[in-house]
Amino acid sequence: MRTTLILSGLVLCAAAETIAADRPNVLWISCEDISPRLGCYGDNTASTPHLDRLAAEGIRFTNAYTCHGVCAPSRTGIITACYPSELGANHMRSKAGLPPHIRLFPQYLREAGYYCTNNSKTDYNLRWDEKTTWDESSGSAHWKHRRSADQPFFAVFNLTMTHESKVWPRGWKEVASVLSDAELHRPENMIVPPLYPDTLAVRQDLARLADLITVMDRRVGEILKELDEAGLSEDTIVIFWSDHGDGLPRAKRWTYDSGSRVPLIVRLPEKYESSSTLAAPGSTDDRLINLIDLGPTVLSLAGINVPDGLSGRPFLGVQQGPDRDSVYGARDRIDERFDLVRTVRSRGFRYCRNLMPWRPALQHITYGEQNATMQEMRKLLAEQKLAHESAQWFTSPRADEELYDLAADPWELTNLARDPKYSETLNELAAECDRWQLESRDAHLLPEILLDAAEKELGNRWQILHRPGGAERTQKLLAAAKLTARSIAAQTPVAMPILDVDPAVRWWQITACSKAPNVADFKELLLRETNSAEPAIRIAAAGGLARAGDLKSAAATLGALLGHENNFVRHAAILEIDEAGPEMTQLTQEQIRKIGDNDYCQRLAAHALDQIKGR
Repeated sequence: MRTTLILSGLVLCAAAETIAADRPNVLWISCEDISPRLGCYGDNTASTPHLDRLAAEGIRFTNAYTCHGVCAPSRTGIITACYPSELGANHMRSKAGLPPHIRLFPQYLREAGYYCTNNSKTDYNLRWDEKTTWDESSGSAHWKHRRSADQPFFAVFNLTMTHESKVWPRGWKEVASVLSDAELHRPENMIVPPLYPDTLAVRQDLARLADLITVMDRRVGEILKELDEAGLSEDTIVIFWSDHGDGLPRAKRWTYDSGSRVPLIVRLPEKYESSSTLAAPGSTDDRLINLIDLGPTVLSLAGINVPDGLSGRPFLGVQQGPDRDSVYGARDRIDERFDLVRTVRSRGFRYCRNLMPWRPALQHITYGEQNATMQEMRKLLAEQKLAHESAQWFTSPRADEELYDLAADPWELTNLARDPKYSETLNELAAECDRWQLESRDAHLLPEILLDAAEKELGNRWQILHRPGGAERTQKLLAAAKLTARSIAAQTPVAMPILDVDPAVRWWQITACSKAPNVADFKELLLRETNSAEPAIRIAAAGGLARAGDLKSAAATLGALLGHENNFVRHAAILEIDEAGPEMTQLTQEQIRKIGDNDYCQRLAAHALDQIKGR
């Protein structure tokens, strides 16, 4: 099978009545939670003969990245071809409304006559309609169920056996039971990245991950065999990808290469190649690709016009866009814990902007704490035996900016942001991060409570910063956020602010005062702001009062908000209590025990109460 890099000569009609033979089928095979740990990418730890063969017959992309390091926001970006941060859909398990001009891209395929199936994970941080998006979306959905053999299909198979939870011993036993003892990977043969301590527990995690990838590769082989046996391989474009990096600490959930760089393989049948830009089988492509480009690329390959207003761009087909100079990523609330990170990844460097540096990179996230490597790192940290390469991610405040030379430091362990030799690179990438956040109107510059309230008023979160005055408001918010982050990271005293009438800007100002080393200077201001009409501001102010030593006033405000009718308010209040420490928990424990049934609130409540028990 021959492959091509650019389908500039492909001319296809988008209308549903177009002759089926002129339109390719498209088969997506996605997997979960793996970096490019495949033989074709030079990592022979796992056994991946089927994916290696697919790469030998197709194009292997060496610089493919996700827009987020965790499943739901990453898949949200893929299905919409938009950055979730511009949609206000980056918080884990949020349900953001879509603006009228943004649709889930399979809808365009269905309108063009494609039979679209999803088997079966969706996990979008959106309010969406399954019936208008997929012909089938279930564990039994299959291209074989289309109405006629002539109907082209877009079929998605989501393979879940490499998920983070399957690295845990119980999940691993379930998946790896199909492997013989000889096929299981040995901990002593694992190569431990410098990010992690070289211990048996870590090696066992890496060995289990290799087993899972081996099983996943077998399933890929079965899916491709089924296509071959149906005689459809020469009519079907195959695309394989992972939704983000390894399900290990400071990989999954984070914006570094370890969490965002993924395998991406595309196999194009000869009949859909361009006659003028052929590439040899097994070719590689080093362009920077963001997986939000996948949907537009499928539309381009199918000959369907790619709609305006998308952040994703086709990297193959007649509508192929210009090459990217950078790719972008983000991290916001992960389960019960807030963060706000934006990143720009060029060919040689990664820049990270930490807008909530008062929180460590490795926060206590209940789900992730079940990972044995994370438990090992925390154990060694408590024993003061954890090396700096690992221990640095537990410290706070952390730097407000990070810069990594990826050629010299592929695991991104040495921050060069304050090295004068790299000031020009730092400034260039920081300006690019500014441009991206401002042009995309980064909705997550608003705290989640205000984001939710504005959505109820406007119908979706995209509209918040895209209505008249939105550009100017985004500039104000970004300036306030950067100023707050810089002062907290440097632990420099803060001047008395002139409070803004915009509640989101005001929230950043109160947060700066609350986290400042001279927080005691603001006790009167903070006490006054605990009477604000905005719960988000009351919570931020109460957190500052706790740091200033007025635990009684802080507890009165936060304890009362634990009974608020709004889940987002209760969540922010219990988070502030948990981060304030055991004394605050003691004062509010009666209200904490009545927190309600919201899962994330319950996780924080359990963690806070565990701290006063000395766990």
